[in-house]
Amino acid sequence: MHTYTQGVRQMFGKLKNFLSNTSGNVAVTTVFAMFPLLASVAVTVDYTRYSMQVSSIQASLDAAGVAAGRFASTGADEPAIKAYAETYFKANLDNSIDYADITFDLDLIEGDASVDPIIPTRIQLSGELDYDPILGTTPYFELSNLVHEVITEITLGNRTVEVALVMDNSGSMGSNNRINIMKTETKNLVDKIFNASTLSDLPDPVKFSVVPFAGTVNIGPNNWNRRYMDRNGWSSIHHESLDWNTYRTTKTKRWRKTGFQVAKDGGGWDWLTRMDVFEMLDVDWKGCVEMRPWPYNTTDDFAWVQGGYNTVNNSLDANGDGVSDGVDALFVHYFAPDEPDRKYAYKSGSSTNHQTDDDGYENSYLYDFRDYDKNNPGSTYQIWENIEVVNAEPNIAYDQSGSTRQINRSNWMFKYQSRKKDSYPYTSTFDQDDESSWYGPNFGCTVDPITPLTTTKSTVDSAINAMDANGITNIQQGLTWGWRTLSDNEPFTEGRENDDKENMKYIVLLTDGNNFYGTDGDSTPNQTEYGAWGYARTSAPYNPMFEEKGIEEDHNRWLDGLSASDLTDTIYSGASFDTTPESNGDFELIMNAHTNQSCNNIKNDGISIFTIAFDVSSGSSVKNLLEACSGSGVKDGKNVIASGIFYYDVNGGQLEMAMNQIADQIAQLHISK
Repeated sequence: MHTYTQGVRQMFGKLKNFLSNTSGNVAVTTVFAMFPLLASVAVTVDYTRYSMQVSSIQASLDAAGVAAGRFASTGADEPAIKAYAETYFKANLDNSIDYADITFDLDLIEGDASVDPIIPTRIQLSGELDYDPILGTTPYFELSNLVHEVITEITLGNRTVEVALVMDNSGSMGSNNRINIMKTETKNLVDKIFNASTLSDLPDPVKFSVVPFAGTVNIGPNNWNRRYMDRNGWSSIHHESLDWNTYRTTKTKRWRKTGFQVAKDGGGWDWLTRMDVFEMLDVDWKGCVEMRPWPYNTTDDFAWVQGGYNTVNNSLDANGDGVSDGVDALFVHYFAPDEPDRKYAYKSGSSTNHQTDDDGYENSYLYDFRDYDKNNPGSTYQIWENIEVVNAEPNIAYDQSGSTRQINRSNWMFKYQSRKKDSYPYTSTFDQDDESSWYGPNFGCTVDPITPLTTTKSTVDSAINAMDANGITNIQQGLTWGWRTLSDNEPFTEGRENDDKENMKYIVLLTDGNNFYGTDGDSTPNQTEYGAWGYARTSAPYNPMFEEKGIEEDHNRWLDGLSASDLTDTIYSGASFDTTPESNGDFELIMNAHTNQSCNNIKNDGISIFTIAFDVSSGSSVKNLLEACSGSGVKDGKNVIASGIFYYDVNGGQLEMAMNQIADQIAQLHISK
C-alpha cells in the first residue's frame, strides 16, 4: 500500500511558511515576489518525481513479493528468501532511483490455524524511501528530505487445492521423447505446488490424483465388485456382444429386462455377467471400464446397486425425458469379445469342412467351434463335426461364413465355457500376463490404474513415473475420470465437498493428438476395433433391455446426444454427423462433440480446466476442442477464477513454461496488501 499525503502536506506546509513571512523591505519583497511562482514549479516537479519513485517502489515490491512467494515454495529459509527478494526488487527498480535512498526489509509472518477463519502465513515486504527534494533546504525554503514507507504483502490464499493430472499415455506419446518430457515437467509442477503449500496453515492444503488415459481408463482391478459397478448386468450396454441364448447349461435360464439369470441349486437365480466370462476364461479383469451410455458418459451422476433393478433404475432420469435409466449410470466392466476366426464350419453331406472367410480380425483368441458339453461340464471338449448340436440353438447354423454369421460367431457363449485352464483351445499365444494388453478380453486396456486424490507426494511421483506410451486416444474418457477423482461422489470420494467455497478444484489435461478410434477399413462388419465405446456396428444380439427402454435392437450408442439441443453452448452445435460412421474423421467428430459436452459440465461443476496441446500438428481439430474445453470453473453463475491462461499450445521444451505458469496460477500467490 502507498500514500503520498504525508509527504505532500510536508512539502506544501514548508512553502506556506516561507510565503507568509512578511519581514524585509519593499525592494526585497519585490524581488522575491516571483518566488511563489518558482516555488510552485519546484514543488510540482518534486511532487511528480516523488510520486514516480513511490510508484516504482510499489511495482518493484509487488513483483519481488510474488517472486519471493515462489522462491519460498522451494523450502528456502527466511534469510535466503529476503536476499532473493531484495535482488529481484533492485533489478525491477527504476534506474532514476538511487538505491542508497531506500531501506528494504522482509518479514515472514507465521499464520494462526487456531482461529476461525484461519490466518494464513504471509510474506511482508517494505521499502522505505528517503526522498531528497530538488528544492532542497535553503535559508528561505527549509524543505528537508521526505520519508515514505511502501508495503506489499503476499499470501498463498486461505484455500485448499485439489488437482487431477489427466495425462495422455497413447502410443504416439512415445515419439520424440514426449512421454518422458511430460513426466519430468508434470513432476516439476507437482513439486512447485506441494512446496507452495508450506505457506498454508490449512489441513491437507494440496491433493493430487493421477489419471493416465489412452483408449481406456483403468479404475483398478480391486474395484470390480464395488456398488457403483454393474455387478448384475443391468446396464443396456452390458450384453452387447454376449448372446446368452447360446449359453450351455442343464439348469433353467432366462432373459429378463434385468439381465440374464440361471437357476441356482436350492432355488433362486444367479446373474451371469461379463465377470462370469472372465471366470470362464480364467483371466483376471484388468480394471478398465466402458464408456457409459449418453448422457452418463458426459456427467458425474452415479447409481448404486442397492435394492432391486427397479429401485436402481428409478433413481435417475438424466435426460429429463420421463424415462427412468438409472441402471445406465452403473459402470460396466470392459470386456473385449473373442472375434471370429478366419475359418468357418460348413457341412457338406455328413462331414464338416473348415473353409476360410476373407475378413480378418485383430483379437481372435479362442477357437469358434469348440463346443461345451453341458452334460459333462469342465471335462470334455467337442469339435462340431463330432457332435450334432449345431442346429439345436438360435443363431447357429452349419454354414457360418459371411458378415452376419461372423457377428453371431463372435457372440457365442459356449466357446468361453470351453476354455480350459492353462490350455487355450485354439490360440496358444493368448496370455493374460501379456503386459501389452493387445490380446484377449483385456484387449486395449493399456494404462495403469488411476491414483485417487492423495496428499503424499511420493505416491504422485510414482504414478507419474509408471506411465507408458501404448494405445489409442480417448480424451473424454480421461477427462471425465479426472472429474470423478475430484468429485465427492462415487466412485472416488477423496475430494472435498463440491460446494466447499474454501477449496479449489483443477484438471490439468495434456494430449498430443486427436481423439481416435481404430477403424478396420471396412474389412469386418464391426466397422471398428473394440474399445471403450464397444463396436461402431449397429447390429447387436437381442437384449430385452433394449425393448424395455424402447431402443431399437440395432441401436448404436455412438449416436446418442448429438442433436442440436444436446450440443447447445458447445462448438459443435451446428455440426453435421454421419449416422453410419465409418472413417476416422467420422468417429473423431463424434468423440469431440461428446468431449466438449463433458468439458462444459465439468466447468459448470466449479472445476477449472487447464488444457495443453503438446506437439500437436498445425490444423489439428483437437486444438479447437482443447481451447474450448479450457477455462474457469463456474459457481453461482460466476467464474471461480477471474482471469488467467487456461489453454497452452506448446512444442518440446515449451512444456516447461506451460507447466510453470499453470503451477503459479494453482499456487495462488496473492498480493493481499
